[in-house]
Amino acid sequence: MRASIRRAIHSDLGQGLVEFALVVPLIMLLLIVAVDGGRAVIAYNALANAARHGARVAAVNQLMPNPQPSTCNEDMPIEDVTQPHWSAKACAAASASYLNVNPSNVSVTFSVPTDVPQLVCTAPSNLHPGCIATVSLAADWQAITPVVAQLLGTIHLTATSAMPIERVFP
Repeated sequence: MRASIRRAIHSDLGQGLVEFALVVPLIMLLLIVAVDGGRAVIAYNALANAARHGARVAAVNQLMPNPQPSTCNEDMPIEDVTQPHWSAKACAAASASYLNVNPSNVSVTFSVPTDVPQLVCTAPSNLHPGCIATVSLAADWQAITPVVAQLLGTIHLTATSAMPIERVFP
């Protein structure tokens, strides 16, 4: 009797190890995909917030000098319109610095709202309250784990935000 009980106990010891060895790679793959998926969601959220920030700056500060200022120092208001120290492109790029977005990857446009077709909205000379400031930006995202990076490759993320101009910058 004791010998049969010992045989039953010893024969089950290997079964648990084999099941564990079969399940662990699947659990690890799911964990890695979840981590990289979370990173992708965070990257898209950062890009959408940067587009929103840039659209807000464009709606308030409609200056579009050539060349654009490359900094985003919103602590001080722009007092001299011939020498602005921040721009919508620079602020959007600064908000998305986590994704290595440059101001050259940011697009700022002004358009006529659909409900007021007679309005003229050409930057920077003919902007009026009600014109729509639209900021679009793009960034490339890649997974950090080699397995997911090979499966997905580089993902091109884009975000666009639009806000109406509330007042015209002097």
